[in-house]
Amino acid sequence: MQNQTDRPKIDKSTLPWLVLGAIIIGIAGFTLWSTFNTNSEPIHNHESLSVPDFTFTNQQAQSFGLTNLEGKIWVANFIFTNCPTICPKMTQKMAELQSEFENEPVYFVSFTVDPDRDTTEVLSEYAKRYAADEKRWHFLTGDKQQIYQLANEGFRLAASPHGNGFPHSSKFALVRPDGKVHDYYDSQYSLIQSKATLKKLSSDIRTLLNQ
Repeated sequence: MQNQTDRPKIDKSTLPWLVLGAIIIGIAGFTLWSTFNTNSEPIHNHESLSVPDFTFTNQQAQSFGLTNLEGKIWVANFIFTNCPTICPKMTQKMAELQSEFENEPVYFVSFTVDPDRDTTEVLSEYAKRYAADEKRWHFLTGDKQQIYQLANEGFRLAASPHGNGFPHSSKFALVRPDGKVHDYYDSQYSLIQSKATLKKLSSDIRTLLNQ
C-alpha cells in the first residue's frame, strides 16, 4: 500500500495556473461547440419559415409573446447572462441596433437559454446594464424545454445544455411583420466578415421599414 508521503505533491504556486488553464480549456471548448453547431445549422428557405407561437415572461415580469409582435419588425437572439464568450458581444450589438433605430418601430427580443438562473430580476438588471428600452427590447425567460424547442425547431438555431454551459447559436434572426424570418446574421465570423454581416442586418431592417 502506497504511503501518503510517497504520493506526488502539487506545488501550491502552480495551482492557480492549473485552475486558469482549466478555465481557458473550458471556454475554448464552449466556443468550439457553439461554432460547430452554428455552422452545422440546416440551410432552409427563409420565405417559408414562420416563427411559431410562444409566450414567456419578460424582464418586467409581464407575459410577452408572439401576439405582442404581430405586424412588427423585430430582431431575435438567444443568450444567457452568465455567458463568458459570445453573449456580451451579441447583446452590445443589439444595444447598438436599438440606438440606431431609436425613432423607428423596430423591436428586439433576447431569449435566455439559462432560464433557471436568468429570472426576471436577473434579466432586469442585465437589461439595465445595456440601457434596454423596456418598451422595445424584451428579455424573455420561461420553461426551459419550450425555449429550446423554439430555438431549435422554431428558429432553426442551435441551442443545447452542455455540461455547465449553454452553447447556442451566435446568429441574429430578423423577423418581418408577417411573422416570417427574413434572414440570419452571424456575429461570429472574422472581424471583417462580422462587420459586413451586421451592417447588412441594419440595411435589411431599413429595407423592411420602407416597404
